[in-house]
Amino acid sequence: MHKKTKILISLIFIFIFYLSTSITFAKYVIEDIHLVAKLNIDRCKPVIDLIDITTSNIGYTTYANKTHIISGHIKITERNIIRNDLSENTLQIQVANNLITPNFKSFSLVSENENEKIYEFSFTNSIGDGNLSIITPSGIVEDKSGLINDKKIFSTNITIDNIPPVATFKEIASNNQKSIAELTINEPIRPVSSWTLSNNNHTLTKEFSHYISYALPIMDYAQNSSEGIINIQNATNILLEYGTYDAYSGQTIVTGGSISAPNTITSNSICKSEDIYMRLSGDINESILQGRIYLYTHWKDGAKGNCRYSELPYYHGYNPTSDTEWFTMGSKNSLRYQKKIFTQLGGRGLNIENAVASNVATPIPSDIAKQYLYGISGIQFRLNTSSEFSIVYQAYVKDIGWLPASSDGEENYYRHDKPISAFRMNLVPKSEKQHLINYWNRDVTSY
Repeated sequence: MHKKTKILISLIFIFIFYLSTSITFAKYVIEDIHLVAKLNIDRCKPVIDLIDITTSNIGYTTYANKTHIISGHIKITERNIIRNDLSENTLQIQVANNLITPNFKSFSLVSENENEKIYEFSFTNSIGDGNLSIITPSGIVEDKSGLINDKKIFSTNITIDNIPPVATFKEIASNNQKSIAELTINEPIRPVSSWTLSNNNHTLTKEFSHYISYALPIMDYAQNSSEGIINIQNATNILLEYGTYDAYSGQTIVTGGSISAPNTITSNSICKSEDIYMRLSGDINESILQGRIYLYTHWKDGAKGNCRYSELPYYHGYNPTSDTEWFTMGSKNSLRYQKKIFTQLGGRGLNIENAVASNVATPIPSDIAKQYLYGISGIQFRLNTSSEFSIVYQAYVKDIGWLPASSDGEENYYRHDKPISAFRMNLVPKSEKQHLINYWNRDVTSY
């Protein structure tokens, strides 16, 4: 064979061999790439979401103060967690722009599968004021690839409010000598029974026909409580007038809910109320006001006397004596005083030296009379027919102070041998009755 031909054939064989080995190598490279594609490569970060959140503030769940329980659920989405630090210690709570430290009631895992974990949390003591946010910091959850969660700030649409509302009062003249009480509040409040609330929930109004002063409780959406002082002075559609007499200060007549004989308390508390007067007038049936008293005398049981001013009779014990009888305007115990008709209960002369009962000849000794030991010790008032009003009253007893207020026929007394020095009473709409009682009872001393 020609030498050149041999060389050519040799080169061809070498090329074929080389090509054969190269193809084989390429085959294995392709197979290696195919195996790499089968690996489970995780390039997704762990994700944390706030699923839901609510408050224990019934009816106004988007508002809360530090007393309410705030609860919700948080979800972690990730298959390959190697570190999970989500807890009450890492979850951050923010009010407005300030991080706070609430009291966590609970934080627990409530559900999980291979892809996610769901936690339930609850806390109280959300201090401050402003929008509530829940923050999950970066890096509290890590997967097997070393990826960590991003920081998230969840706006909850819950307003934290720990500031009580502030109310401003104004009395507005109305028709028929009535007055409208208007309370303007610096923030929206909840409805108040029997009061009209404006469309923007900032103003309360109510019409009154007579004098009254008391504290009306109000509450904002977050259940912060305060009060507005109602002070109706100019309503004269209905007038309640009453007074008392004692041997030291004489007769005192007041209108509305003021204190009868206030100087008795401040200047000479040994004085005792010997008789009281009352009258109801205006746009109301005056005869609905009725009264009874318990009278404590020097002569004790069975004693009967006559008032030194009106000559109306009085008795030791209950006046009237029958449990079913009450003194009423226009009854036999009515008298004219200052050109007006009043109903009198009790009688003058109980603390006068040498006074005697009409059926007992034993006079009051001088040293006893100077101590003013006798007088009215129990009072009862009621309205015999009224669907709109109640009557509230309260007595003051020396060395004891104001007694808890009574109403609508209840007897107000400390002991029947401890006469009162002063009292107060007022006609009140039934819807406001308990508010007035609570207001007066602030003056009660414990005993």
